[in-house]
Amino acid sequence: MIRFNLPMDKKMKKSIDKGYPMGDLVVKSNDLINASYNLGVVEQRLLLLCIIAARKKKAELSPSDVFYIHASEYIQQFSVDRSVAYRALAEGIKGIYDSEIKLTSPNSRKRINIRWCWKAEYDEDNATVGIAFTEDVIPLISALEQRFTSYDIDQIAKLTSKYAIRLYELIISWRLTNKTPIYELDDFRNKLGLGVTEYKTMSNFNTNVLNIAIQQINKFTDIKVKVNKHKKGVKISGFSFEITQRKTKQQRNLSQDNTNKFYKLTDSQINMFGNQLSRLPEFSNLAVGGESYESLAVKIKEMLRDPIQQKQFLPNLRNLSFKP
Repeated sequence: MIRFNLPMDKKMKKSIDKGYPMGDLVVKSNDLINASYNLGVVEQRLLLLCIIAARKKKAELSPSDVFYIHASEYIQQFSVDRSVAYRALAEGIKGIYDSEIKLTSPNSRKRINIRWCWKAEYDEDNATVGIAFTEDVIPLISALEQRFTSYDIDQIAKLTSKYAIRLYELIISWRLTNKTPIYELDDFRNKLGLGVTEYKTMSNFNTNVLNIAIQQINKFTDIKVKVNKHKKGVKISGFSFEITQRKTKQQRNLSQDNTNKFYKLTDSQINMFGNQLSRLPEFSNLAVGGESYESLAVKIKEMLRDPIQQKQFLPNLRNLSFKP
């Protein structure tokens, strides 16, 4: 077992005091969302932080790019103490390096196995890890124009079941329709990363995987989920899920706001705020199918010109420094 005796150095304390931006957007290709891989909670958390770091890189991604995560980022995002964060970095980076992704083609029996990264760094002295994504993974996490799923990393920050994180991603990719398709049992188990012999009986699966995942999702995230069990004869053959989107605090405040104000924005304001609003996960429900950010931005810009439809954006406009 690795022991951690690192003091809180000035560099780390400064980074924590300064604070890292919370509420960052995780964006994944739907092919990756529906892939099969087995990562623990720590590995998934680290990976999501690295995906966010990669998304923020303005230039095109390359396998030579290494994305670094400092212990302070992990501490602040997931509300853990230093010893937990240090251990997470050391053990999590190894888990990511050793893990593989199993991709399947929806129209054939073709399966492809790829790896998340070709290089994984762990710097104990500076409490950092670094990941260089493989050439196969880069298109699945960057420059996505269609068939992608996005969500705020804060939504999974309190989930402590690795199955809850994976189930949340699977379900949230269908939030526009408010229900998922039926996942056949074997396929569903594969997507959650379960081995053939893990929780093989339905009672064990329900108790240790599905029920815990649903309880955590319903308690800690922005959606409420109801599971439907489908049978062939007397045996459960698959699952589907109904999704209810919770109102955000901003939306609740807006519903209590009786103001009839309409702000006539300039063309430059509409262009700027439309582009910014299209990237916020709370407005992903306005997208149709695999609609791109650019297409959604055009739609939102038109809505900002409408006195009725503009209201839903007002709390976010204020957060984006709009001053009437």
